Amino acid sequence: MQNRILTILYLFATILSALAEEERSYSELEEVEVYGEQQHQLSDFSEAAHYQADTLLINNQRHSSLADFIAQHTPYVVKQNGNGMMTTLSLRGTSASHTQALWDDINISPLTMGQTDYSTLPIFFFDGIDIFPGGESALFGNAIGGAVSLSSKNDFTQRRSLILQQDLGSYGKSFSGIKLNLGNSIIQNRTSIFYNRCENNFTVHFRDETFRQKNASYNNYGALNETEWRVNSKHLLGAKLWFTKYNRELQPMMQNNDDPSKYEQIDDQSAKAILFHELNGKWLHLRNKVAWVNDREHFQGDLIATHDLMLLSNARRRFKRVMIEVGGELHYIKPEVYAYKSGVEEWRGAIFLLSKFTPCQWLSLHGNLRQSFVTSMGIPFSPAFGFEVKPFSQERFVWALGGNIARNTKVPTLNDRYWGDYANKQLTAESAFNLEAKSRWELRLKRYKGNLSATLYRNDVDNWIMWMPRGVVWKPTNIEEVLARGVEVESRHSFPISKLENSLSFSFNHSFTEIQKGFQNMHPFLGHQMPLTPQNTFAGFWNIRFKETDLTVSGNYTGERTSSDIFDVLEGYFLMDLSINHTFSFPKKSGSKAKQQITVTLQINNLLDKEYQNLPFRGMPGRNFLAGAKWRIDSK
Repeated sequence: MQNRILTILYLFATILSALAEEERSYSELEEVEVYGEQQHQLSDFSEAAHYQADTLLINNQRHSSLADFIAQHTPYVVKQNGNGMMTTLSLRGTSASHTQALWDDINISPLTMGQTDYSTLPIFFFDGIDIFPGGESALFGNAIGGAVSLSSKNDFTQRRSLILQQDLGSYGKSFSGIKLNLGNSIIQNRTSIFYNRCENNFTVHFRDETFRQKNASYNNYGALNETEWRVNSKHLLGAKLWFTKYNRELQPMMQNNDDPSKYEQIDDQSAKAILFHELNGKWLHLRNKVAWVNDREHFQGDLIATHDLMLLSNARRRFKRVMIEVGGELHYIKPEVYAYKSGVEEWRGAIFLLSKFTPCQWLSLHGNLRQSFVTSMGIPFSPAFGFEVKPFSQERFVWALGGNIARNTKVPTLNDRYWGDYANKQLTAESAFNLEAKSRWELRLKRYKGNLSATLYRNDVDNWIMWMPRGVVWKPTNIEEVLARGVEVESRHSFPISKLENSLSFSFNHSFTEIQKGFQNMHPFLGHQMPLTPQNTFAGFWNIRFKETDLTVSGNYTGERTSSDIFDVLEGYFLMDLSINHTFSFPKKSGSKAKQQITVTLQINNLLDKEYQNLPFRGMPGRNFLAGAKWRIDSK
């Protein structure tokens, strides 16, 4: 591993030196200094197609969890243990633990299970939702299937705004939220507070019986405060504090609905803090962060908790045709888990080198190198290389072709390594060889804008970790080889019809994930699709806007999938939702600088009243309603 680290540092020094010579060769050109709010992200080094949530959809669903949003508007595989219950995300045929959740480039996926519960992440906090499926997630490290990135806007303008939101819905659903933004060109502060609850006593149909769902209520609340101080044109300081708490009863299986002995509840609590400094200089952009994440879960009186203290640093330099970033991160992890032996602690870290070369307008190349390390375990080297070429690029029409090859790695979770009295030292890190090929088309006319992209992918995963029974206990075991392959298609269009502004989007995913080599218990699945993983998923929406009113119709389809028995097939299902929003704008009063808006919303979920199961024997609500109002006051 030491040789790999030295190789990365040597390559970085060599490239930087060579490019410095190139920079000097253009020294006669007049320089323009640009400082301020350049929001550099790791994804700048990727050309792969990724899902970027529509701002309109985010604003219309501030009351929702990220789990509900992803389930309604993306073609990715969402597994829900009931309405408002634990919800995980799988990308491109991989498992939930192969997808990493990020907030401000900080990994917030629980270190114990490794599976993010997206029902605990409120959309109310965020302005941007980006999903990076496939091999390009090697950028973020410790991911094989992909990554979900959550972000907020960085806006240094003179403003004072207050948003009050209240929503009421079926089954005792209630959401209350407050957002307060204060700032000027020097300092900005954003505070978001919410409270959400639901009785969740929807109607369930099971074996010719109809009954009300029991033991499924939940409530959660939280606050996020973000402060940023622009010291001068070069330096930015900031602090972010996040706290959420989620209390819920665990929705039982349908057959146990009237059996109190099967009722359980769980409490989740999460605290996160980030302190950061950015230097946006003439030749260098430097970011340093200190972060702390504490996740705590109480289940049946048992505690499962982790402390993750991390240091992150990266430096970026942009030349005429090349952009380079070098960085690293270091984690000290201290778990508090009732099922671990005492004294468990772990160090993790990584160093990386990212580069992007644009020799001309029609060609872009990128190469990324990453080496991770973890206590008492070897982690494979993770390189990634890709390109995009534009055979045809005009103002009205663009056609681009691209590809990517990457080696992704995944560190076993803390539960994988330390759960129980059994030594799991035989586990090795998961490794994947990922290939992607894509094509992208863009068309711009006078009143129309549209794009279409298609991606073929193949992901060979070695040492896939799965928990399997070993006598009377369950233990994590490496599966020798799992192959996931498929195609993703996405298209977006915007166009007017008379006075109506239309936005149309759809996305489709076909994936086939099969075990090619495995131990005896997995032989029935050899050559078959992995359990609970549909081959086909689809999502789309159509928004029609007229002045201050907009109507959105969205739909998503989840194909059939097997349970733990390859002959037990869950039916596929199609869900449709409808949303109507109207904004009332009030004129400023004489002498007042305040502007007021009230937006009223009506949503109908599961419009077709479809009866379905996302996971076996977990009831889901039929047609349900939500109505709300949002009052916004802006003053400069």
